[in-house]
Amino acid sequence: MKSSPLIFAKIIFFVPAIRTLLFIVAGVLMLFLPSFQGKTLYDSSMWWPMVCIAVNIITILFLFFLVRKEGKRFRDLINPDPAGKISIKEILWATPIMLFLGIGGLMGFSWLIYGYLPSTNIQPLPVWAAIIVLVLLPLTIVFSELPFYLGYCAPRINKITNNEVFSIVYPLFFYALQHSFMPVLFDFKHILSRFLMFIPLLIMIGIWYSRKKDLVPLMAGHGFLDLLTGIQLLMVALYPSVYEMMNSTK
Repeated sequence: MKSSPLIFAKIIFFVPAIRTLLFIVAGVLMLFLPSFQGKTLYDSSMWWPMVCIAVNIITILFLFFLVRKEGKRFRDLINPDPAGKISIKEILWATPIMLFLGIGGLMGFSWLIYGYLPSTNIQPLPVWAAIIVLVLLPLTIVFSELPFYLGYCAPRINKITNNEVFSIVYPLFFYALQHSFMPVLFDFKHILSRFLMFIPLLIMIGIWYSRKKDLVPLMAGHGFLDLLTGIQLLMVALYPSVYEMMNSTK
């Protein structure tokens, strides 16, 4: 029995919140693991990149299931060109803009809210974990976040509402919100700063997508951003003194 359009319409508006809920649930459930018994959320927060990789893998599998159910391919979510052509020129344009807005937003809103740059997201992991993050974090994020929020959710919301601006802004709101729980810390400043710091980048992403509908350049830029995150995490894993130096600037 096929679902009615009304039921589908109700469901699709909940879909963009799935990743945010997964991050919250995973972050809280970590405290029930034997190695974190008696620990706090802050004690487990250093493992947020591993949680992110797990959520990304779940998202990718979820997307493959959904597109196959519709009789489509995963590539249909990311590139409107039937030939699958990739514009190197657009990648070279998008990547530095994303780096500027991503790093600028992080630094700007961190200083605005805290008065310094928090090191919560760059805590030292064991070296083996940092190597896994360096490889898998950018690789899994590229094929999960943008294909999920804009490749899958945005077109289907637009089909129901016939409002392109809303169909892009609505999933991008949850795209920003998920970062408030990476890691999960029920602290107002942490949640607010993590949400706001991605707004400049997401405005650029939304405008780009509304004009071109091609996610490949944005995915490449996003992957490079998270590669830099992975390099930072490996650096502090290999040289914990770097992390201590970052904290000494508060």
